[in-house]
Amino acid sequence: MKPEIELPSRIPVMTLPEVAFFPNVMMPLYIFEPRYRAMLQTSLKGKRMFAVAGIDNSKVGESAEREPAHSIASVGVIRGCRTQEDGTSQLILQGLSRIRLDQIYEDKLYREADITPLLSTQKVEQGILMEMRSHLLALVKRSWSTNPELPRELLQLVEGLGEPEEFVDLVTYSLVQDSNLKQAALATLPIEKRYDLLIEAFSD
Repeated sequence: MKPEIELPSRIPVMTLPEVAFFPNVMMPLYIFEPRYRAMLQTSLKGKRMFAVAGIDNSKVGESAEREPAHSIASVGVIRGCRTQEDGTSQLILQGLSRIRLDQIYEDKLYREADITPLLSTQKVEQGILMEMRSHLLALVKRSWSTNPELPRELLQLVEGLGEPEEFVDLVTYSLVQDSNLKQAALATLPIEKRYDLLIEAFSD
C-alpha cells in the first residue's frame, strides 16, 4: 500500500518503549517532554508528520545511541491536536507508511532521521488472503470469548475491516500484547507472512 501523502526524506522521530506503530491505525499520544513539545511544534508548522519507532531493547547498553530505535518504524500524520495551558498536548496520529530509518541525527533537541518508505508485497492471490483473514478472525473471536474485558466495539471495528492488510495490521496493533511479535509483524513486508505470524500466535 502506497502512502497517501508524499513523505519527506528526513523526518522527526519519536521513540517509545514496547510500541510498534502501524499504517492506518489511529494512535493517541500525550506530549509532555520538552524534546517532543519542540518536535510537535516543528511538525505542526510543516507537513504535520513524524515517525514513531519502538526502542530496540537488544541494543540498549550495547550502543552509544540514546534510546536505540528499531530500524523499521512508521510515519504518521497529525489528524488532531489540542495543546493545554501548561504546554502539554494531546493528539491523534494516523499511520501512513512503513519506513526504514536510514540515518539518525542527534543535532537537535529531538531526533530526526533520513527515511526510506517501505511498500507491502503480496505473493498470493487475493482470495487466499481473504481465506487467511477469515481464519485469523475466527481465532480472534475465540480469543475474545475468553477475555470479556476487551471492548466489544473494538471487535466490531476489526471485524468490519474487509481489506486484508488493514485487518492484519489493526489486529496486530490492537490485540497483540507481545511487543517483539508486533515489531516482527511491522518489519514483515509480505502480507501473507504477517498472517502466518498472527495465526501461529493466536493458535497457541
